[in-house]
Amino acid sequence: MKKLTLLTAALLTVLTSAAVAETMNASQGLDKIKNNLENSKANQKEYDRNLNVVNQNINEVNKAKSTVLKQKEAVSTEIVKNNESLKKVMVQERDISTLLNQEKEKLAAEQKQVEQLEKMMAQIKQNQQQRETNIADYQNQLKMTTDEKKAWKDREAELRGQEAKTIQSVRALASEESTWNNKKKGYEGESKRWASEADKQQKIHDTYQGLAEQNK
Repeated sequence: MKKLTLLTAALLTVLTSAAVAETMNASQGLDKIKNNLENSKANQKEYDRNLNVVNQNINEVNKAKSTVLKQKEAVSTEIVKNNESLKKVMVQERDISTLLNQEKEKLAAEQKQVEQLEKMMAQIKQNQQQRETNIADYQNQLKMTTDEKKAWKDREAELRGQEAKTIQSVRALASEESTWNNKKKGYEGESKRWASEADKQQKIHDTYQGLAEQNK
């Protein structure tokens, strides 16, 4: 903006012209008035020039003000948009915080589950070790029972062989017994027959012996 130029001397002349006119003669007064007129015109030109500068400055200020108002309106619009975006971001932040807290809670719960599962895994592994020990023991016992079963089967085969021999012996003895029983029956029959014959002959003998003794 341009600065205003003030003619201090001319202003003083105008202010004191009335007082000076009383002491001056007509010629001097006319010269003074002429001088005052010229000064007034000069001052008018100066003030017109300054007024033009002021008007130009006012126009520039108005233009600048219009530009600034447009900028202010644009900034206000941007502020509204910014606030809307800020609200959206704040809502997103709240939602994300909620999701974050939910995930943390889930993570903590899952961590507890992991710890429980790890304890279960440790217990299961311990159980598996015990079962492996049991399996080895049962396998040894099974081998022992298998060996024992084989021994009993071998013993059974041996006993079966002995049984077969005893059956053969029993059959042989039964056959021999039958043979001897048959012989016994034959001998008993013959013994009875000859015993009867012996009794008969004894009776005959006794009879004849008695007769012989009677005839003596």
